[in-house]
Amino acid sequence: MNKTLFNILLFFRLLSTCCYAAYAQNGCGLPAVVNYTKFDYHGGSQNWGIGQDKHGVMYFANNDGLLSYDGSHWKLYPLPNSTVIWSLAVSDDGKIYVGGQDEIGYFAPGSNGVLTYTSLKNNIPEQHKKFADIWHIAIMGSRVFFQGDDRIFEYNGKSIRVHLSNAQWFFMARAGDHIYAVDRVAGLLQFDNNQWAPVPDGKKIAGMLTAGIVSMGKDSVFIVSRTNGIFLLHNNSISLQPNNLPGHLYINGAAKVNDAELMVASSAGGALVVDIRNKTWQTFSNDQGLQNNNALSVFKDASGNLWTGLNSGISYINYNSAIRYLQVGKTNNLPGYSASIFNNRLYVATSNGLYSALLTDNKNIHVTQDDFALVKNTDNREAWNLAVINGHLLLGSDNGSYDVQGNEARLLSGDAGSWYFLPLSSVFPVQDIIVGTYYGLKRLRYEDNHFSDEGKIEGTPDSYRFMALDSNGDIWASHPYRGIYRVSLSQDKKKYAFHLYTSNDGLPSTLNNFVFKIKNQVLFATSGGLYEFNTSTNKFFLSRFLSSVFGRMKIRYLMEDKEGNIWFCGEKGTGVVHFSSTDTTRAPQVTYFPELAGQLLPKFENIYAYNPENVFIGSEKGLIHLNYQRYTSAKQPVAVRLGMVKTTSKSDSTIFGGYQDAYLAASASGSGKHLLELPSAYNAFHFEYSSPVYDFQQSITYSYQLEGYDPDWSSWDSKTEKDYTNLPNGKYTFRVKARDYQHNESTVVSYSFIIKAPWYKTIWAMLCYMAIAAGLVLLVRKYLKHKLLIQQQKFEDEQKKLKYIHHLELEKNEKEIIKLQNEKLAQEVLLKKKELANTSMHLMEKADTLTKIKEKVSRLNTDANPDNNIKSITDLIKDAEKINANWDVFAAHFDELNDDFLNKLKKQYPQLTNSDLKVCAYIKLNLSTKEIAQLLNITVRGVEVSRYRIRKKMNLPTEQSLSTFFNQI
Repeated sequence: MNKTLFNILLFFRLLSTCCYAAYAQNGCGLPAVVNYTKFDYHGGSQNWGIGQDKHGVMYFANNDGLLSYDGSHWKLYPLPNSTVIWSLAVSDDGKIYVGGQDEIGYFAPGSNGVLTYTSLKNNIPEQHKKFADIWHIAIMGSRVFFQGDDRIFEYNGKSIRVHLSNAQWFFMARAGDHIYAVDRVAGLLQFDNNQWAPVPDGKKIAGMLTAGIVSMGKDSVFIVSRTNGIFLLHNNSISLQPNNLPGHLYINGAAKVNDAELMVASSAGGALVVDIRNKTWQTFSNDQGLQNNNALSVFKDASGNLWTGLNSGISYINYNSAIRYLQVGKTNNLPGYSASIFNNRLYVATSNGLYSALLTDNKNIHVTQDDFALVKNTDNREAWNLAVINGHLLLGSDNGSYDVQGNEARLLSGDAGSWYFLPLSSVFPVQDIIVGTYYGLKRLRYEDNHFSDEGKIEGTPDSYRFMALDSNGDIWASHPYRGIYRVSLSQDKKKYAFHLYTSNDGLPSTLNNFVFKIKNQVLFATSGGLYEFNTSTNKFFLSRFLSSVFGRMKIRYLMEDKEGNIWFCGEKGTGVVHFSSTDTTRAPQVTYFPELAGQLLPKFENIYAYNPENVFIGSEKGLIHLNYQRYTSAKQPVAVRLGMVKTTSKSDSTIFGGYQDAYLAASASGSGKHLLELPSAYNAFHFEYSSPVYDFQQSITYSYQLEGYDPDWSSWDSKTEKDYTNLPNGKYTFRVKARDYQHNESTVVSYSFIIKAPWYKTIWAMLCYMAIAAGLVLLVRKYLKHKLLIQQQKFEDEQKKLKYIHHLELEKNEKEIIKLQNEKLAQEVLLKKKELANTSMHLMEKADTLTKIKEKVSRLNTDANPDNNIKSITDLIKDAEKINANWDVFAAHFDELNDDFLNKLKKQYPQLTNSDLKVCAYIKLNLSTKEIAQLLNITVRGVEVSRYRIRKKMNLPTEQSLSTFFNQI
């Protein structure tokens, strides 16, 4: 939704036609006008009727349907047949009755607080169901009247009664406790005793087109015709009221403002507020800020402010506001630098000179733009400042100082522009006045009831715009860019000396310092708060004066009024500190004026508090008139309204439309009967809220909290919408409150709802999850057990494999050991064999020795030298003995190699001789018979005989081989 286009109009100009110029407008200046276009409310251009419910929500009969506005949000409710709505009326029970083309019915809150339309056509008698347009609606108690051209429908809540016209119904309205209607032939009728009865003297308005019937006071009814003026019905007599409306206007509607004023809507002149008693009117047209001059309907809301439905758009007139805007002079947009009421005149210093307006009543001031005239000798120059001194009005302008008398100004001192007039005494009459000028200080002398120019005071020239006199007679002057001057005048006041103070002397900054005299003490408004000067330390220090109010606020302007209140302009806005005149111990109260934000003239702020009812504030475009007394006493309490709750899933869905207080109360209490439960998919919410206070809507701030989600209240903000997304399931309560600029808070409005848990979070889902979890636990347990068994099996297999490998390693090692042992044994066997072979060689040598002995013996018989032969034989015999010793070695080696063969054989066959054992050993060695014969030194036959003898001793059969037998032992 687009933001509302606020057009606070600060310039107003009255219509220049002679008819309008003849009448004075009511009040000092004009109220602000706020315009709403069709692009703001997204509806049709024309608005035919206006109403308001008890919550302050505004309703408009629009071309496209029913418009509602709560101060922040517009909503459009079209009729089922999309027809235009010509008329509407709001009942006490909150129903909005509407009439359109061939349609009557009402809008009422549905079960979810959304306005829902109910047609009443089915309640109309069959013969009267076809009709044209319904132009007006009036409500009296439980009865609702719908007026068409040829009939009036009376609805009693159940059925509809039809009242046909004598000729044609022109108009119908409620005025006071009666329902009135105008018939083209019968004139004015009154509904009484369930029938339409003629009003005495009612035929006076027969055939007269009527725009409104308004009750004024206890027994007066005003009848507003479209083209024939205003008539008064009083004591059964109807009379035309003279000179109360311009005759050329065509009136479309009328509404009561108060017992003295009524408002009318015209086709070409905009809206007019008519003062019945004074025969004057106040115009609101295009020149005064309305969007256009074709007003179709008018309405006064509960706050006393005015609405007008236009041919194109809607305008809000802040008529009951204590703030009004006063344009000065014929030239538009003249800034107001200073104002003063003097000798029954209102003077305003502007950029084009000094203007004045004659006042008829200094208390109830009524001034318009046309009342101002330019004061002679001040035109085309900046008029800066006004001051009343010694019963004279002094003007400081771009051309110098003036004494203003009536509508003429007399030059007192020229040559330099004058900023400020500072009296050097508080005793009347003041003789010496110091003038701060563009180029230094001047002095005015007052004698014999007039002022004289004493010329320039000698000293360092500078621009002195802000000045104040302290109790020691020193003058303090501030310069916005250089610092603060302390000026000391000479005894004859013809010279001055000064000292410049900067941030080195305790000021928070050298820039933007201003000096004022408040409560008889000199205060310095700085960028860091209010400061004072300590004469003993020659330094500035932070003042305790109103420190609880201003603190470190940047102050640009201070002014003390006659009642001791302090008006100020600071970074937080414009306001006043009010001191109680009856209770001095009471803390001062601060009132801000947020409506003035951005409208004052920067660097040239000026406030002139003539009295509590008339405070004039200089602005960029003239003056702002503030009725302070009315402003502080007429404030309505701030309220907050929850206008919509919308949730989104695949599509948006409005779950609460802003109506039904009982529903909200039940929702806020958390009553399960009324608590809305939503599926989990609807977890995004959009909240709209507002405060239907239209006269200071821009100063309302809001704070909210979604209980169940937000830990605390939000900070105050002017936003009127809040969105939440991705909310988890649970119970929530959205709470919102409003606060005005005085920090007055509204009551809290709450809305509770529940987001259901998604299917996967329900109790059945939880049970399923538990079952699944239990099954998973069992499966996991089984799986782990199986895995453990597999691991155990794998471990056992691994152990077996390791054992097998270990066994193989052992076997390998054993085989290696055996191999080594075998190799060792083989080496030993080889050695034994070598020894055995050696022994065998010795045996063979023995045999040779014996053979040689034989030969020697045989040669003894033939040899000539026998002694040498005997000696040789003896040596051979010794060698043979050695050889016999070798047999024992051979036998020992042989047994080691052959598992103790000889010993075993000897034990088994003791009958064997040593010679037999030798033969057996040789046979065991697989020696041939011939080889044995040589070793034994016998013949081959002898060996065979030895073999036979051995076989016989061993009882071996013939077929038994000795070699085989010996291998088995």
